[in-house]
Amino acid sequence: MNGLGRQLFRDLPGSLGWGIVPPVPTPTRRPGPRPVEGALALAGWLVLAQGCGDPSPVNVFEQHAVGKALAPYGVTMSPVPEETAELGWQAPPADCPHAYRITAHYEPVLRFEDDNEASLIVGRHPGREPDVALGPGPVPPNGMVPALLFYQGIRAERRGATRDLYVTRELIGPAAPTAACMPRTWDPMEDAFALGWPQLTGRLTAVGEHWNGMRVGGKCSRSACVDPESGGGGPEVHDLSCVVPPWHERLAGLFEHEGERYAWIVSEWSDGHGVGQGIHTERRTLVSVDHGRPLWSQTRMDHRFAQPLAEGGFGPVVRTWTLESIDACPGSLAAAGWPRPPELAAEETRLRDRLEHTDELRRSPPRRPPDRNPPE
Repeated sequence: MNGLGRQLFRDLPGSLGWGIVPPVPTPTRRPGPRPVEGALALAGWLVLAQGCGDPSPVNVFEQHAVGKALAPYGVTMSPVPEETAELGWQAPPADCPHAYRITAHYEPVLRFEDDNEASLIVGRHPGREPDVALGPGPVPPNGMVPALLFYQGIRAERRGATRDLYVTRELIGPAAPTAACMPRTWDPMEDAFALGWPQLTGRLTAVGEHWNGMRVGGKCSRSACVDPESGGGGPEVHDLSCVVPPWHERLAGLFEHEGERYAWIVSEWSDGHGVGQGIHTERRTLVSVDHGRPLWSQTRMDHRFAQPLAEGGFGPVVRTWTLESIDACPGSLAAAGWPRPPELAAEETRLRDRLEHTDELRRSPPRRPPDRNPPE
């Protein structure tokens, strides 16, 4: 290009580099606030609206959820303005073991497991002492308190079952890593501690804070690397990894009743498939902050892989698992004002007696050899 050409090129409007770009018209600005100004004005309005209303950091949706959960028990709680609480489990008092009722409901009904109800009681271990000195509040950091349970229900209907437990600041177990994904009961005792006792932070926690909860694995890992429509494998899904995330926990709110505080914890787990596919599990748990125990917990598992149904054939199933405290110890539903039905008070008494005699379950009766010459 000669000098005249270069001069013409420079004089062309909108020319950039070695190409010619037409000029972009400047839009006419209409009257009104700019987008940034409008966003700032909206944020300021929301702050003022919050300041003029309820000072609690709990949103109205969670308040409604807590009210709905406690309505059957005639208990009401109010959100508190505090934004933090120390979350940690406590061992049951030596003179007041914690008793619970567990119910499971299936929609539609499964072929190999009906709706069921069970009882569980947790107390201090009579033959083992804590490895740390216990005081008021959660189990000390890095400490462990031995505990003992008695369970009677599905998988142990006739005599019941017993098991040793451990109680730490963050966890109670052993807890099943597969409870988040199983469409029916596997180990009812380990399922209970995986579903009813979420992993806590063991420290001061803010409302709205998220943290990783209990690990999920075992059979649950298989659902992440299969086709979400058919549940099968094959070369088409070899790019999927057989790894699933842990539970995701969130402190959704703090509430108060007669001077005692309660934490509302919302949990979620998914196998990683898209919306409306695979397995998705949600949990709501109400925990006594002052006594370090759950009052109430409910888990809803939407299992979209086909399961055998009682009505015939296969289909997705929704499993709803609920834990309710039925004792009168501090931090229970009864202590919060629930007038327990007499049959549940009697069930607590029976469970306490069975907990005191769990050694009978551990002693298996001697096996008698078969009589080769039975009398005629």
